[in-house]
Amino acid sequence: MKPRPVLLVLGGILLILGAVMLVPAGFALVYGGEDLLAILAAAALTACTGGLLTLIGKKIKDSSKASSRNAFLIVSLSWFVISLMGSFPYFFYAQFAHYSNPGKVKGANGAVYKVTRCTKPGDGLGSEFCSFSNCFFESASGFTTTGSSILNSGLWKTPEVRDGLPHGLLVWRSLSQWLGGMGIIVLGMAVFPILGIGGMALFKAEVPGPTKDKLSPRIAETAKLLWVIYVVITVVEILLLLPYTGFFQAFNHALTTMATGGFSPLADSVGGFSAPYVHWVITIFMFIAGANFVLHYLLLAQRDVKAHILDREFVAYTAIVIIATVIISMGIKSLYGADAVRHAAFQVASIVTTTGYATVDFEKWISLKGLAALAPMILVLLMFVGGCAGSTGGGPKVMRYIIIIKKSLRDLYRLIHPRAAVVVHYAGKPVSEDILSAVTGFFFLYMAVFIIGAVAVAAAGYDIVTSFTASITCLGNIGPGLGDVGPMDNFLHFPAGIKWMLSVLMIVGRLEVFTVLILLVPEYWRK
Repeated sequence: MKPRPVLLVLGGILLILGAVMLVPAGFALVYGGEDLLAILAAAALTACTGGLLTLIGKKIKDSSKASSRNAFLIVSLSWFVISLMGSFPYFFYAQFAHYSNPGKVKGANGAVYKVTRCTKPGDGLGSEFCSFSNCFFESASGFTTTGSSILNSGLWKTPEVRDGLPHGLLVWRSLSQWLGGMGIIVLGMAVFPILGIGGMALFKAEVPGPTKDKLSPRIAETAKLLWVIYVVITVVEILLLLPYTGFFQAFNHALTTMATGGFSPLADSVGGFSAPYVHWVITIFMFIAGANFVLHYLLLAQRDVKAHILDREFVAYTAIVIIATVIISMGIKSLYGADAVRHAAFQVASIVTTTGYATVDFEKWISLKGLAALAPMILVLLMFVGGCAGSTGGGPKVMRYIIIIKKSLRDLYRLIHPRAAVVVHYAGKPVSEDILSAVTGFFFLYMAVFIIGAVAVAAAGYDIVTSFTASITCLGNIGPGLGDVGPMDNFLHFPAGIKWMLSVLMIVGRLEVFTVLILLVPEYWRK
């Protein structure tokens, strides 16, 4: 292992992260929140740590770049470190004696909320963040765009007026998801030249998958193009939501929609908005975020109107969304009438793209009979799908399912014709045996990690529904599950050890298993 690339990349990323923390600090300053000092302290700690690592790295006389082997360690460490440093705005908020109106915060309609002091544990605002385990869970859930939360209180009951956690802290939750959506390493390569060290190796380690689409011969240029498209679509969503939600809510929901993250400042998630228009806008942008961003680039920058239509993965992804929406809307029509299609489309888009928003408590659908009984089953199945390769969504990705289905059909054909030379094709091109093996291995490891996680949760005393959906919702970066982790529940009730395990699952899932698990192979550490 070469320490110089590791230190330089980690240091550069933390410098970026410290600078980005000034954005929620700005919101805290504008809105006069009591979270300003906590966010500034976290920004200073993050930037100083990044600066120190960078200085140490520069002093090491070694000009070697990050190899493919180094890249796995760098990327895995980066995600653990940013989750760690991203915990401090929450932790400091709970620990510090707030400088404005100590002990109380004025909320909606003149209500006064008690702010917790971790030296005197209670049920005040931010009390969940007295435990660093909770802070790390919330941070990891943000950066990995999972959207699972430990917040039992503090989310706003109304979109218009603050009646919970301050603006700055909620913006940090949303911003952490937006950063994690496109990838912190990709961001680094786009804006911080020092991260050009072994850029392609880092890009492949953070953006794994059966194929790689490069928009430019230079990987740094590719990173910039991806981020430009990401920013443009986010701004468009903010502008569309703005007239119905106000700037603060539009800003937060656009960030977490495009990241397919699902953190909402509202206790009722998107269901807190009464306007169907808001639901449909977010549904459309969740669907967009779940598609390959290379296709968006081809459409927006090169005016290639056929790019989406000719992409087999996008067509399959669209078909899955439409079919699931039709079946679920028919099943829940007795509950919602004319609104059944809207709620069905929203929940399908939210789950298949691993966003995790909700407009209704779909856990109640479990009690439905007849055709309606398929609704919750379909949602659970969608948790194992994910969006397209090259999207901000989590999960296995539609492309892998297409490849594995074609491989299975090929293997069945070979049973009938053992001597036949049959090549699996995707998009008119042959798929190499290496990729077929990698896809097969991915599914095996993915299911193995999922089962291990579910068993661990069950061993802590939870029922099978909670155990299985808690594991898959964290590994697939989805957010809500069923049982005790339903769309209107949270993860606060889990023991600290389970929260750490689920946090690791989030990072493993975000990096698509191989990048992290390869570090557990002894051969990786041998020369």
